[in-house]
Amino acid sequence: MKVSVFGAGYVGLVSATGLAAIGHQVVCIDVDAERVERLMLGEVPFYEPGLSELVTECVATGRLRFTTSSHDAIAHGEVLMIGVGTPPLLDGSADLSQVINVAQTIGGLLDHFAVVVVKSTVPVGTSDIVRQAVADGARASGEAIDFAVASNPEFLKEGDAVRDFMQPDRIVIGSSDARAIEILSAMYAPLCSSPKVLMVMSERSSELCKYASNAMLATRISFMNEIAKLSDAVGADVIDVQRVMAADPRIGSKYLSAGAGFGGSCFPKDLRAIVAMGNDNDMNLNLIKSVIEVNDAQQNVLLDKALQHFGSLKGKRCAIWGLSFKPETDDIRDAPALTLIRRLLAEGATVVAHDPLVKWLPMFSSIAPNLFEIVDCQYDAVVDADVLFLVTEWKQFRELDADRLVRDMRECLIVDGRNLWHDKDFGAMPVTYLGVGRSSSHSPAEFGEFGEFGELGELRKLVS
Repeated sequence: MKVSVFGAGYVGLVSATGLAAIGHQVVCIDVDAERVERLMLGEVPFYEPGLSELVTECVATGRLRFTTSSHDAIAHGEVLMIGVGTPPLLDGSADLSQVINVAQTIGGLLDHFAVVVVKSTVPVGTSDIVRQAVADGARASGEAIDFAVASNPEFLKEGDAVRDFMQPDRIVIGSSDARAIEILSAMYAPLCSSPKVLMVMSERSSELCKYASNAMLATRISFMNEIAKLSDAVGADVIDVQRVMAADPRIGSKYLSAGAGFGGSCFPKDLRAIVAMGNDNDMNLNLIKSVIEVNDAQQNVLLDKALQHFGSLKGKRCAIWGLSFKPETDDIRDAPALTLIRRLLAEGATVVAHDPLVKWLPMFSSIAPNLFEIVDCQYDAVVDADVLFLVTEWKQFRELDADRLVRDMRECLIVDGRNLWHDKDFGAMPVTYLGVGRSSSHSPAEFGEFGEFGELGELRKLVS
């Protein structure tokens, strides 16, 4: 099948490459000529495991090509997939200008029947807007065209997007047009491991399900962060609480980890878009608003723990491990680390950070390197540091050389924002370890000479 994908960003490029990998002839169009040129060489403009290799393979076989020509892309496609960005406006609602521009362009150039697919994450009712925009474009060109519109939301996790596309747990097609449903069902057939994977519904249900899915996941995260806050207050350990909850099959283990809050290109943006949709429909979505509020507050938890320990962070040297909003990506959009860095600098601290992929933060590029810098080695970041903040749970951070921390840091305070080292035994080491929701975290002040709790150590002395 001949498919054209508009937008070579995250959603568009992964979708175009995945469709080419299962045998379709795909043209991917982007307005950025330099990006198109680099993609033809297999150079992907962002990090996503396995994507660069798959792009190179599909380009080599001739099943995937890139262009800046709308005319070529529209002439090619039986399916015209819109995967451009929908950034948030000031009120939180999605900016549909790029989607509408593409739809109008399609209407002005289309000379054959095609299915116009909205792959971008868009508010409910956007399919109607796209249908009107295509018709308006056709009317302006003086052409009478036949086309169908369908909603086909993406469910791609950054860091695992290739596998998500190639091994989907659901493919959603929202359309009232039988031709669109038939064509898209055939297009996705190679990916449907069982009949249950393909879900057909109305356009509006399809548009809402993506927002609802992300809101549910974000709600679980904020819920666990509230439980972590309560755990700190009452002397419980959120790791144990999480373990018990996960054993209940009605709850499960996914998205139950407390931490420094969520970020990225989806959850924060989509939650605010849902609130905006509620406002447009005279609805006060209090639960969604509270999820946002909890997450905004949670991004201050790590700094607050350090402030409680030191009293003041002025003049302190702070190491940060992890800058991206999650592991296996270089995406820093709404990353909790950015909030932490801003507050640390405002408190008068200096910051040395390390991330396996992120080597530059444009919003801090004007800050002098003696105040903020990013280093290539994680242990270089902790030299002479007073505190280590773990913000992103990269797997290479899992194995911690605590002896090296003790040797190289001025004061060995560890603030573990992902409870990555919750099972690490620091023994009698001069380490203060603070997790999230872990009131029983280890502090050397609590231990006696022989690595026992203070009172027990004194009793041992008395009876020895």
